[in-house]
Amino acid sequence: MKRNSIGFVIIMATVSVVGILLIQLFFLKNSYDLNEKQFHQMATSALRSVASQINDYNRKVYGHPSRPTELCEVEQISNNYYVVNVNDVIDPKLLEHFLASEFKKRNLNMSFEYGIYDCYSGKMVYGNMLNADSLRTYPKPAGKRDTCYCSAEEIMYDKHYNKESKKEEKRKKVCTLPTYEKYTYYFGVHFPDRSQYNGSRLMTWYLLNGILFFVVIFFGYALYVIIKQKQLSEIQKNFINNLTHEFKTPIASIDLASKVLSNPEICRQPERMAEYVRIVGSQNHRLAQHVEKLLQMATIEKTKLQLNLERVELNSFIAESIREFRNSQNGKVYQVKLESSCQEAFILADRLHFSNLIYNVLDNAIKYCAVEADIVIRLEQNKHLYVVSFDDNGIGIPKAFRKQIFNRFYRIPTGNVHDVKGFGLGLDYVQKIVKRHGWHIHVIENSRKGSTFILNIKKAML
Repeated sequence: MKRNSIGFVIIMATVSVVGILLIQLFFLKNSYDLNEKQFHQMATSALRSVASQINDYNRKVYGHPSRPTELCEVEQISNNYYVVNVNDVIDPKLLEHFLASEFKKRNLNMSFEYGIYDCYSGKMVYGNMLNADSLRTYPKPAGKRDTCYCSAEEIMYDKHYNKESKKEEKRKKVCTLPTYEKYTYYFGVHFPDRSQYNGSRLMTWYLLNGILFFVVIFFGYALYVIIKQKQLSEIQKNFINNLTHEFKTPIASIDLASKVLSNPEICRQPERMAEYVRIVGSQNHRLAQHVEKLLQMATIEKTKLQLNLERVELNSFIAESIREFRNSQNGKVYQVKLESSCQEAFILADRLHFSNLIYNVLDNAIKYCAVEADIVIRLEQNKHLYVVSFDDNGIGIPKAFRKQIFNRFYRIPTGNVHDVKGFGLGLDYVQKIVKRHGWHIHVIENSRKGSTFILNIKKAML
């Protein structure tokens, strides 16, 4: 599939999922708002009916004047607290009975707490909590006088003739419900489980949104895998192309040189024969280097790299590595020098892999240089670290690619131009060796518009 096609599919799929998610959230919000509105309507209707029944009872029993239902105002103070203006005396037992009865009629099966404003103390009194279970419809228990099952007449009988009820009447228990200055004769009702009640009614929507969220997460992960696979596919394709080219060139050179050397007439031209022998040797060396790199990476990937840590003095080790590097470059023109501000710098390192690390960084600096390479290796130190910087005058590395260059097979895009040979394995090997030692490496741009690789190495404990 072409890159544009994959991008179009990803964009359309993302828009579709986001659209579905927004629609789901829209319906969830509407359901929540509708549930809030229904609860408010039912609670307001029930509380207004309770106030009206209290007024009717006071009119029948005490001869108080009747009051229109419209005057029984219901104020919502907060999300779960209502205040009801009765403008008449309120009996706590009767109030509890009417509240339980009206809530049960409207199927408001949730716990609530009520309180009555006391004009003398200026506080809410007679606070009582009724559980949700007592509001559900059950057969009336024998011998019990729960207000949920009693009539108004039974409640008032208890009030006038039951001694325990009279004792409770005298003890005005102060509750923590807030007062409301607008009214004088009123009661308040608090619903502590309001959020749980709403949550239980919206449980289906929450479940659907949870499933959708899981689908979105899975979809995002699937997109991530697709994109990564696409990137790996492109990297693998570039690697195979580079691998084919890197092996094909020396093989073709060796094949041509062998054909020339197989001609008996070549023996009469010693200088020409020596040149073709040199070509065979150099190309064979080139092939051996490529194979060695591939074997190194395969070994590191297959098994956990075991380091043979030794005490190493950085000045002498880097100088020795530079000499060995010069001997392996087959006449390439370049300059490498070491500048150190440390007399003695001891670290713990694997000599073989550390020398390969230096070799790979230097090799990259020479390959990616349009002029004669000039490399300066600087050794400095701070309190806990030695800092080794490889400063070159090459073509530089754009900032967007500086983190990616340490990935396996990655090579900076150059279009159809492939003037620099390699597999994209060198810096990947460097990164693995650095991490295995517990060091850190990064790259920045230097004043010569080239690159500076900075290697931070922990000091060896004395």
